[in-house]
Amino acid sequence: MVTESAELPVLVGIDGSRDGLIALTWAAAYAAVQKAPLHAVYVVDDDRHVPAAAPPDGLDDGSEVLRDALDELTRLGFRAASLEVRRGHPAQLLLELSERSQALVVGRRGMGGFAELVLGSTSQMCTALATDVPLIVVPDTWDPAAPAHGRYVIGIDGSVDGQDALRFAFELADATGAELLGVHAIEVRETYPDPNNWFDPARQPWITTADELLGQTLEGWSAKYPDVSVQSHGVVDHPVLVLAHESKEADLVVVGGLGRTAFSELRMGSVARGLLYHSHCPVAVIHHQGR
Repeated sequence: MVTESAELPVLVGIDGSRDGLIALTWAAAYAAVQKAPLHAVYVVDDDRHVPAAAPPDGLDDGSEVLRDALDELTRLGFRAASLEVRRGHPAQLLLELSERSQALVVGRRGMGGFAELVLGSTSQMCTALATDVPLIVVPDTWDPAAPAHGRYVIGIDGSVDGQDALRFAFELADATGAELLGVHAIEVRETYPDPNNWFDPARQPWITTADELLGQTLEGWSAKYPDVSVQSHGVVDHPVLVLAHESKEADLVVVGGLGRTAFSELRMGSVARGLLYHSHCPVAVIHHQGR
């Protein structure tokens, strides 16, 4: 089932598991919004799937995985798709293929080597998120059949590097009619001034600063996309806790891969692993194209 198109495809990694099919479902819906073809790839990792003593006729040819994927796409009514089997390291091949794609979608679990790359050590994490296309990780807890919340959450730090994440979120919200919630999370540190010295004891100064940052960051994008409903709030808490909590009533959490606050740690692994493990909805990591 192949459709020729000048549009770059949405790339999704599948592996025959339920989690791979959930990622496929999300990717198909995203491709439909983008009016783009879908490219589903099953990468056979011979080092993992084939015992050293296995006979040649025992090799995994991927036919069963592709058949399940085709059945799922048929059920969804999505026809603009191509499916293929590759052999090699799943992470390496998917990242290479993503260079000719407009987005890369993977399941949070069940992706073998790729899941370990995304959710593994710091060095592996940096390699995984080096892609210049949006990386969307779909958790195994996401239910495609559940009613949509009609809301996307975006982590905002006010940096130039975060503008690509804002563009992605606003464009998708504009195309789908979803509401946007911009969140700026601040961890209170011991160096903040004595509360007795605040001009307004009922108003924490860092929340005022956060609200100002959110307003300045979102103003231009709201003017460019006037039809997108936008809400925002500053929160004093750890970014992972805040975004994971907001993900319970969201269809997508969008974060930038680089930045100047705690969100920038997404590149380094600790916050990213926490968010990707604990988010209740898909997570899109958008890297600044200049990096």
